[in-house]
Amino acid sequence: MSATPERNMARIAVIARVLTAPFVRYEFHGQEYVADTHVGIIAANHRSFFDVPAGLIALHHFKRYPRLLVASTYFERRATRRFVRSIGAIPVDRERKSGTAASAAVEALREGVPILVMPEGRLHWDPGDPLATGPTRPGVSRLAVAADVPVVPVAISGTETVWPASKRLPRFNPFRRKTVVIRLSGSLLHFESDDHEANTGEVMAHIRALLAVSAGMPPEGA
Repeated sequence: MSATPERNMARIAVIARVLTAPFVRYEFHGQEYVADTHVGIIAANHRSFFDVPAGLIALHHFKRYPRLLVASTYFERRATRRFVRSIGAIPVDRERKSGTAASAAVEALREGVPILVMPEGRLHWDPGDPLATGPTRPGVSRLAVAADVPVVPVAISGTETVWPASKRLPRFNPFRRKTVVIRLSGSLLHFESDDHEANTGEVMAHIRALLAVSAGMPPEGA
């Protein structure tokens, strides 16, 4: 019997943490809210390529194994196709903008399988404004409304110091261990409106508030 995507993700998370432990210190916050994340969309910000391993490690810590939406090109590349299939990733064709991925994601959500989404789509890190998030796409709201599931905001910080967007490889230095903080919100967002832009804006506002807590700074508007 082949391993399930959940089991594969757990194995990958364990290996990733063991390999990165000499270089990265992980902090997890929100364990008390984990029971509420069983079904729904987990929405996180995106600062670094290191968000992926850090996210998998955090989700394994929380014992949650959501499906990932991954560009369809990774399913075609020999170096990555086995990996993305093993974790049950859902292919997204950004060029054709097909509804196939959305349908598959909605079906998974309705069956009780959580989905991990990064609404920004692209990396965004502004050293001058560490609480800022980048332009977003409304897909997180479209999925949540279509499947009638809540969204759980998650803030990831510190990954930009491990693997800056400007670098081809991560900065691993055992003498300068970096700290990555993953903070899970205690607020579940239920959308009653189909104003997807406003809903997505609400998600990102919650993420920025979580980033502020992690940074020890007052949230925007405070």
